[in-house]
Amino acid sequence: MAISDKSMKILWALSGGCCAICRTELVIPREVEKDDHSVIGEMAHIHPQSPGGPRGNAPFTGNRDHHSNLVLLCGNHHKVVDDQENGWPVERMKKLKADHEAWVTDTLTRQPLSMSVDPSGPDPKTIEFYLVRSGTELWALISSACSFLPSYSEENRTDEEVEQLLVLLDELRDWLELGDTLETLIEQRNARKRMDTILEECANSGYFLYSRKIKMRVAGGTDPIPMTWWQAEVRAVPVEHFFKLVEERLKQRNDESGCSS
Repeated sequence: MAISDKSMKILWALSGGCCAICRTELVIPREVEKDDHSVIGEMAHIHPQSPGGPRGNAPFTGNRDHHSNLVLLCGNHHKVVDDQENGWPVERMKKLKADHEAWVTDTLTRQPLSMSVDPSGPDPKTIEFYLVRSGTELWALISSACSFLPSYSEENRTDEEVEQLLVLLDELRDWLELGDTLETLIEQRNARKRMDTILEECANSGYFLYSRKIKMRVAGGTDPIPMTWWQAEVRAVPVEHFFKLVEERLKQRNDESGCSS
């Protein structure tokens, strides 16, 4: 029997028009309008079309020209799998076909990832940054988040102070990636102690850390259901800005209570 048009169409569709080994596109577009496109794809049999062909010793019953017994390849790899049949036995050919067709399905159905504020959570406009007072607070923020968004000011700071701060913020990002891998109590205790040191070193560089956690939603990929994603936002505030903010808050409280400062 010859390979039917239906089996050809199904095989090409499931294979995405690509070689199952090198993923080369198997239709080369024409360069001149009068020419036709070039097809370089070939349909290789897993079990051979005739018992004397490559992999012919493996038992088989059924239609040898059915798409389930065919793998779409480029001409080069078709020759390789048939000439080197010991290296390409039936089981490896079946796995190649299954893996490639799964990859095609995954690629075609995957949507670009996008991240946005989760509408089920609080509006970020209503969430204030709070002063991080301890390593325990900082670790609770970092270890429970999935992404890290830092911000800082270089106002009235030397290059050395800014660089010291950036090293510390980069380290916080690293700790976030490690957060769910620290399983023992001693590891978590050491992490909290390191957070204390980071806060101290930030202060030595002239910064206090403020933070907040925002509920985000990640959509796309192969999962049709959006995923909740917590984002830790850390703002490095120059020390003098902090003291200015404290003065403004005290003045506001005094004004509200009717007391003079």
